[in-house]
Amino acid sequence: MTQHTPRRVAIWVDHRTAILATFSGDHLDRENELHSNGDPHTHGDDWSQHQFEAHQHAVLQHYYDEIVRHLGPVDEILILGPGQGKHELNQRIDHHKGLKGKIVAIQNADKMTEAELVARAAAFFDARS
Repeated sequence: MTQHTPRRVAIWVDHRTAILATFSGDHLDRENELHSNGDPHTHGDDWSQHQFEAHQHAVLQHYYDEIVRHLGPVDEILILGPGQGKHELNQRIDHHKGLKGKIVAIQNADKMTEAELVARAAAFFDARS
């Protein structure tokens, strides 16, 4: 009987950038960086506040969906970030059929490099093993 190696993903996210570090057990498999296409200054003053907010909401939902597509099958998800983005992504993931219940923690974290994310995630997942 083969033992299952847990697949874990740590995500640092804000409204503009997401860094994903994917682990197979204790081994880092890959890192991805994704960017939102939501530049708040692209539409000038011709939009009403409602139009602007609706557009931003749609852009963020597309961005979070893109992050979810990069997750694939996963056993545990750690979400980090400085603001509301981590909570919005949590809600998006929680509505995804195959990922519901996979989020093990949501933590505050200011801007992180990929190396800092990998180190923090490795320590977090190691403590859970």
